[in-house]
Amino acid sequence: MYHYLWLISMFICIKAASHEPIVRTNFGPIRGKWLNSNRGLLIAAYLGVPYAQPPVGKFRFKSPQPWQQHWMNVHNAIEDGPKCPQLDENMKMVGDEDCLNLNIFVPQISNKRKLPVLVYIHGGSFVTGSNNSTLLAPTYLLDQEIILVTVNYRLGIFGFLSSGNEASPGNYGLKDVIEALVWIQANIEDFGGNTSLVTLAGHSAGAAIVHHLALTNRTENLFDKIITHSGSANAPWAIHTAKYSKIRYITIAIELGCTTNRKIMEVDDPTNELSKSDQESIIEDDMKILNCLRNKNPEDIIKMLSYFYMWRDNPYVNFGPVVEPPAEDAVIIKHPMVTIENEEFRDIPWLSGVVDDEGYIKSLSMILDAELWDEFEHAFDEIISIVLEQEEIIGHLKKYANQLMQFYFPNFDDKAYDQQAIMNNITMMIGDGLINYWSFEALSAQSSVMNSSAFFFKFSYDGTFSATFASGLTRNFGITHGDDMNYIFPIYNNMYEDLQLQNTLNDVTMINIMTEMWGNFVKTGIPSAQLSPHWQPYQEDFRFMKLGMGRSPDISMENDFLPMRMEFWNNLMTSVGAPRDTLFPEVIDDNENGEEAANQILVNATNLHNSVKPILLDIKIIFILIICYYYI
Repeated sequence: MYHYLWLISMFICIKAASHEPIVRTNFGPIRGKWLNSNRGLLIAAYLGVPYAQPPVGKFRFKSPQPWQQHWMNVHNAIEDGPKCPQLDENMKMVGDEDCLNLNIFVPQISNKRKLPVLVYIHGGSFVTGSNNSTLLAPTYLLDQEIILVTVNYRLGIFGFLSSGNEASPGNYGLKDVIEALVWIQANIEDFGGNTSLVTLAGHSAGAAIVHHLALTNRTENLFDKIITHSGSANAPWAIHTAKYSKIRYITIAIELGCTTNRKIMEVDDPTNELSKSDQESIIEDDMKILNCLRNKNPEDIIKMLSYFYMWRDNPYVNFGPVVEPPAEDAVIIKHPMVTIENEEFRDIPWLSGVVDDEGYIKSLSMILDAELWDEFEHAFDEIISIVLEQEEIIGHLKKYANQLMQFYFPNFDDKAYDQQAIMNNITMMIGDGLINYWSFEALSAQSSVMNSSAFFFKFSYDGTFSATFASGLTRNFGITHGDDMNYIFPIYNNMYEDLQLQNTLNDVTMINIMTEMWGNFVKTGIPSAQLSPHWQPYQEDFRFMKLGMGRSPDISMENDFLPMRMEFWNNLMTSVGAPRDTLFPEVIDDNENGEEAANQILVNATNLHNSVKPILLDIKIIFILIICYYYI
């Protein structure tokens, strides 16, 4: 009898799985498709689900509008939606402005309890990437019995153009994510999710977005925990001054024929003594520029991205989060460190970390190209602040460059100095200046006044797959930016199928460790795993977890994160006077012409190009490197 009951139950399961999953929402029924997890768990996948109105026409360069359409028939959600506009390897636009969509993955479990929700924000230097369901697949994570939601948000100029005033305050990409979180709160219960257990996670630029959203009270009740890998809101590339944002805005307007000559005010600075009529005139002029830009083809707008590179493809981040004038929907009105020091952030559990060799994201191209390295070496003073994405905050360039040289290359002029040691130190310097110090600074300051627990890790596992494959290498070249994410999502497994590499047993062990840590953190706020020791909060003597030791997946608790290097960077930033509360500085004195102000950045870029005679690498290689390092 039991044999027949077993056959009947199997028939019912197979019959149920043979039909596409359908969920009923406030907007009508949505049809998805079936996937399987790594361990065979059935997953309902709903792809390309819209969460906001298309930000096109009059809605371009505006905060997102809630999705309102109702479907009379079943809405098919079986393919990825469009990615947001970005440049491909041929510097051509791909994607569509109608891109504000979610991918939702729901494990099918026997217990019909409401499941915790993980919302993941992709990286991409704020200019590239998407919620691609092949790369950000749920294969590993959903064995933890959580719901995964991946988010598309506006990128580059479309997501972060700022006039420095209420005409176009910027941060539309961040506001898209907030709108997605609002949609999730209103609808995720229909998919079996628990609205009280929502964790927001991200990598690189995505991590910076997550951190920014944890520093504003606009996200109260939208999520209760955060995970940030290799990125933080206080990094110079993650918070732009209104000054530079306005210059870029005016430059675009000039190049696309949308400007008029007028007395330009860089930003609507609250410290400036402008008459009300002058302020209104500035905003009126900016509104005219925006209306012109809203009528431009997206291809014409996006090609302006490469206009601001000063040395090769540096700085990567020309459009990103920016300080806004105070407004009801403003997300960032102070420098993140000021917000932290004022204890105005949300006190919620936080899991943060970095990888061993973050700096390969930029140093690898120098290591592989002797001419490029020679150029970098001979123009170090002019280039280094650009490579480290700090050109906006450094007021004493020579002093800054000298201190970096003395610390990382004390024997640089010694002919016997080991070339490999130089390359290793370049990687350390870039990793510290882009990622490590800023993650350390934010976590140290914030955790010291938190009631919730903060956890920190350093990923040190040297596995089979690596982001360094993007350069054409067929072997791992270290533990670089993004390598940790391959044990959360099968990114490089799918991206480099042609290499015919397979996960080793140690790789599988690390996948289990990483996904268990994420899964348990999403459920409980503690990143525990079966094979890990007790994870002590960072507040306890600056403790952090070392995940892996070379080829071994062994993990251990450690004390003091890179103490000498972190102390150096703390002293360096103090000595060069990196601003935190002067986000509205004047750029140009006695300037009556908008074009002259905008062209200042172009003059600086031209002078630098002429002084260093940059070697332009094949643009496809550059693009692939950016994609592989930042896409996740």
